[in-house]
Amino acid sequence: MNNALPAAAVAAALLLTGCASSSAGTAPDGPTAPPAPTGTTAPSQTAAAPESLPASAIDPDRTADFTTANANAAWVKQIRSATETEPGRMTIGTSLVDPRGADGSEPARAAIAICEAAVAIFGPSYVAVMEDDGTHFVLFGHPSMPKGECAEV
Repeated sequence: MNNALPAAAVAAALLLTGCASSSAGTAPDGPTAPPAPTGTTAPSQTAAAPESLPASAIDPDRTADFTTANANAAWVKQIRSATETEPGRMTIGTSLVDPRGADGSEPARAAIAICEAAVAIFGPSYVAVMEDDGTHFVLFGHPSMPKGECAEV
């Protein structure tokens, strides 16, 4: 029991010494270190640096990647945009115009090839290939389309 009292006294003395040393060395009216800025944190404590983020998080425009990967495709000059609208979802704007022929038109075959190329390159769960007027032309991953296929709307 006698040892408990001195241990508590030692702990209290250390605690008080720590408090006293934190205020020691500064004069009451003397200059002090400027306070840390509020509302900011070091870069390592905030969101990841842009260079460590996936390209899609920085720039959803995939047009250059898509056209470069398909540089030899007959339809590549008809691509206006390839945008990752959200992770796993792409919209591809084209200059295609479909006459909606019953036997499948050349523009429809091109739109399907564009869709299939996007699926092969980016692996999205959803792709929408748009006609020149902005209407949906070919879809992949939509519940109304055959599963796993790019199909004309």
